[in-house]
Amino acid sequence: MERAKLSPGRRLSLGAMVAALTLLFLYGSEVLTGFRFLCACFASFFVVILVEEDLFGTAWLCFLAVSILGFILCPDRISWFFYVALLGHYGIVRRFFQKFITVPAVRSVFTVLYCNLGTALGLWAMYAVAGADVLGMLPDIPVVLLVLVVEAVFFLLDILFEAAANIYLKRVRRFLL
Repeated sequence: MERAKLSPGRRLSLGAMVAALTLLFLYGSEVLTGFRFLCACFASFFVVILVEEDLFGTAWLCFLAVSILGFILCPDRISWFFYVALLGHYGIVRRFFQKFITVPAVRSVFTVLYCNLGTALGLWAMYAVAGADVLGMLPDIPVVLLVLVVEAVFFLLDILFEAAANIYLKRVRRFLL
């Protein structure tokens, strides 16, 4: 689908809408603890709108604004750590991987490595900055099984981002622009 050049006003309003929705779902992930992971993933999917319109600068500004406002507004900050470390910018970086790494298997390896790095950074930040008992949060299963489950979740996350991009392009975009 051909992308129209957006006016500065439309870019601003689109970025503000994405930031507001992202912040709403990020806050929801902190308040609705039973749906923490689901709401945090939904919060990260909204950046796809900006990325699909090739508004990378706006997407990075949206990520920065939501990170700052989320730090101020989110009460528990568990989801906020993972949003800042991985989920918030994954959709932006994912597009760069798609653009510059053409071999799908190599792109998948880089995607999983990026997700592993972001998760490790989030866990470290929770421990070092917030003083959280990270080991106490992990389920009581063998580490090998936990790593395999997390890697499968990263592949699922990539599939869900692709689905979010397709839904935006095929169903939502015509109502926004």
